[in-house]
Amino acid sequence: MVISLFGKEIHIPLNGLNVSRRLEFNLLMRYLNLQGKGLLLDVACGDGFWTAKMIPKAVGVVGFDYNFNRLRQARKLADGLLGAIRSDAHVLPFQSGSFDHAVGICVLEHFDDDVQVLSELRRVLKPGGSLALTVDSFSYPGISTAEREKHAKKFSVVHLYQIDSLREKLTEAGFEIAQWTYMLRTPISAGLYLQALRIPKLAYFLYPVAYPLSRLAERSSTNQTNGYKLAVLAKAR
Repeated sequence: MVISLFGKEIHIPLNGLNVSRRLEFNLLMRYLNLQGKGLLLDVACGDGFWTAKMIPKAVGVVGFDYNFNRLRQARKLADGLLGAIRSDAHVLPFQSGSFDHAVGICVLEHFDDDVQVLSELRRVLKPGGSLALTVDSFSYPGISTAEREKHAKKFSVVHLYQIDSLREKLTEAGFEIAQWTYMLRTPISAGLYLQALRIPKLAYFLYPVAYPLSRLAERSSTNQTNGYKLAVLAKAR
């Protein structure tokens, strides 16, 4: 969030009060199980809020994004970041086999040629390297076509995924899925997420209640059919 104060723009990171992002980050870190090992690439790192939390978990973290202002914020927020590089995800400026792991928190759906992006991530990962992603699915029951279209327009979403379509694209790019799950897949967590989409500012105030409720609901759910989000851990072949 950027506010203007006395003619100066001030960036206020609010990702920490985003229930969905917190759930996604925690799950992806469990998937990767870094334990201080390996070089990690943060795909479309944004303002660096989550990147900063990755740094203690890996040997080193490099982030890239196409937005110059977000990269500038990332350099300030993510102390210890090895690099914050401006790059188009379709053509990455890294040598093949440079990274042990890559992570992307709801970014793949924004890229026009998602298979090309996945292929580039496969190229810069070592054989056997790990790719952990969350993506928009919006497959939860009751979501109308109009709601999907509104979401896509507001957040520049090009693709929505279900496990079969994502598996096909990952396979084409040279990956094999090791773990996966739908997220925001219960009446409680999905309902709270929908309200957060409708009234974002209110969602920040409700975070102290919404996060533990959503977390508990997700942990107790066995729904592997649909959800607002989809998370995968894939291995580079």
